[in-house]
Amino acid sequence: MRALVLAISLLSTPLAADPVLDRAVETVIQPAVETFARRTEALAEATRLDCRASSPILQALWAEAMDGWLGVQDFRFGPLESTGLREAIAFWPDERGFRPRALNRALSTSVHPETAAEMAEAPISLRGLYAIEAMLYDTRFNDYPDVSPGCTLVQLMAEDLAANAAALAADWQAFGPVMRGAEEGNATYFTAAEARQALFTGLVVSMQFDMMERLGLPLGTGGAPRPELAEGRLSERALANLIQSTFGHEALALALTENAETRTELMADFDDLRARLAAIEDQTLASLAEPGGRFQADVAATAYTALWTKLNRLLSEELGVTMGVVGFDGD
Repeated sequence: MRALVLAISLLSTPLAADPVLDRAVETVIQPAVETFARRTEALAEATRLDCRASSPILQALWAEAMDGWLGVQDFRFGPLESTGLREAIAFWPDERGFRPRALNRALSTSVHPETAAEMAEAPISLRGLYAIEAMLYDTRFNDYPDVSPGCTLVQLMAEDLAANAAALAADWQAFGPVMRGAEEGNATYFTAAEARQALFTGLVVSMQFDMMERLGLPLGTGGAPRPELAEGRLSERALANLIQSTFGHEALALALTENAETRTELMADFDDLRARLAAIEDQTLASLAEPGGRFQADVAATAYTALWTKLNRLLSEELGVTMGVVGFDGD
């Protein structure tokens, strides 16, 4: 039985009222994980009807599932942290090229998952949103007919993704009261401050991930851009992912403050950041290799850093928390 089921035993403990925790769980986290679960189930159902990479319905539903994940990614605590679901759902960046090798092996040899149980034990490079993206958009893998190993693999990937999203939503049904009831007797969070710290850290670390990975990798170092490393390059969603990601960050940030002035200021800053990101225009971020595109990306990166710094200061002061430990092993 899943370890998180132990959290159910805490439901009998009277909940300590904390408006920040209540608001974050009820208005941001629960709706986001439930939306993600619905969208991934729709994707899995679509693969049963038409698993071909050329299916516009399949491509659209994958994009919706990706958007759903970008609304969930900030919750780097609780179920995503303790169950290993994050890597199974969204293993990126793949800087060592594990995914194409795994896909090539699965499609060209007899070593590949054939059942849902086998897919659940497959390497993370063969699972989740980015593996499905490669099957739909990578020309090395997406030219497969109906009723083929490629078709079966996409179906198994989508079913596995939907199962993990459903498990995440179910886990949050149990874990939500644990986060909201941060008090004596709670084995996860002894105080409301500890639960607030988890929320705050999840937010600022996810924003750092955007700056360091989603934007930082294609920007490169030493003036040498690497647009080929951009997330969503295959599906031409690199810029869209960056922009869509900010909506999830904003929703959680606004839930963490009760200060009207802070809310207004952060909303304006997020709008400004999205405008600066949109000015890059090129969805693949390939334009970062050109002076004009590089300039627009640098402007956006500067705006992102300024927003992250301000948000860190304003929310940490209001919540009485500090920045947590940062570590990235790929999402």
